[in-house]
Amino acid sequence: MSLLASWTYPRESAGVLEGPAGARTIPRRPSFADTAHITSIAPDVRTVALFGLPIANVSMDEAVAHIEHAIEARRFEQIATANLDFARNARVDANLHRVICDCTMVVPDGAPMLWAAKLFNRPLKQRVTGVDLVPRLAKLSADKGYGIYLLGSTESRADRAVQVLEGRFPGLHIAGRYAPPPCPLDEMDDDAILERIHTAKTRILLVAFGNPKQELWIARNRDRLEGIVAIGIGGSLDMIAGSLRRAPGIIQAMQLEWLFRMAQEPRRLLPRYARDFRALMHHLPTELSASRRQGSQAKLWPMEVTSDEKTRILRVPEILTGSDCYAVVREASSAARRGQMLIFDLVLTGRIEADGLGSLLEARRIMSAAKLPVWTVGINEPVRRLVESAGLTEMVRFVRNVPEAVRLAGRPTSDRRRNTQPYAGQERRDSRRQRRAPRA
Repeated sequence: MSLLASWTYPRESAGVLEGPAGARTIPRRPSFADTAHITSIAPDVRTVALFGLPIANVSMDEAVAHIEHAIEARRFEQIATANLDFARNARVDANLHRVICDCTMVVPDGAPMLWAAKLFNRPLKQRVTGVDLVPRLAKLSADKGYGIYLLGSTESRADRAVQVLEGRFPGLHIAGRYAPPPCPLDEMDDDAILERIHTAKTRILLVAFGNPKQELWIARNRDRLEGIVAIGIGGSLDMIAGSLRRAPGIIQAMQLEWLFRMAQEPRRLLPRYARDFRALMHHLPTELSASRRQGSQAKLWPMEVTSDEKTRILRVPEILTGSDCYAVVREASSAARRGQMLIFDLVLTGRIEADGLGSLLEARRIMSAAKLPVWTVGINEPVRRLVESAGLTEMVRFVRNVPEAVRLAGRPTSDRRRNTQPYAGQERRDSRRQRRAPRA
């Protein structure tokens, strides 16, 4: 019997929930009133969803170790150093949002990322800023001989940054540098730029075009950057070169570096920070409210995995957080290796924490890289509101049930989008249109 034919949803019988054939029987899930006193404790997690972005919960040492491992494995990786401006831009540009969510690692560059993580009770280890990451990579280059290519900024500032870094790290291997003439992204001569990069035989590519240009440029050329770790570093070279002053350590410790930078470039940064602040005040309360309206849950049903040759189904427990997040990512990796479609069954799930949502984004990235579909079924209204408030309705795709997900997997992409379950806001708009429509 196929997995699709044998799949059933849990049903309540004599005070217990009964799952698919062969699954264990567990006590009935308590009501919200029974579990209102229960709170979850945040474990050491890898990815936390903040403002709709998958932020890696890593220290600077861990980020550098990850990059070194990717270099040794000779695989392409795109890494983003995200701040609040990234999140605001991603909210209004679906393509940019997908690009950032497809990055292998998105590190928290801006202080608001750390503030938001604490509010969601999932604190991050530390800021991993581009201006701090570049010297660490320069040291790695000096120690291991990895070539670094600097792309962007200006010739004079890049040259000065190289002098500073070579003075600090003797033996640094700068494979090359190039500052293309300023122009829109669509007018850039990618072929000429890539020829320079390939000729230099670099292993680390630091792109200083600023967001979103640098992320979009790396993403559209990812298939031509094989074996290179590409990182968007924004204005880091300007600070290293001394064109802009870095905030004193005490101001950095107070997480007020943004204020110090704004004092140096008020004309450029004041309007940007004003837009970012408005976005913060709009999205953060909405996401916090949606998270807390999910209510408390007790975990009684363990993560359950069912698979056949083509499909892997994860029945997620009542609350998705902690060690189950690692299980989600691990099973996504297994599905990708085996060429299986992945389905998350949330029929029991009443609460998803920020790390749980981060694990779903990480699973989506893994499956997307393998060009395999991933679906979410059985989602309830509070969880749906959480996904909608985080701006993730395009990243976490819903269908009504497992059989529908299996059927859609064999259809063209356009048909899949037409058959996905509308999110709550769309349902409300459709309902209003129907009420306003003239009666026949």
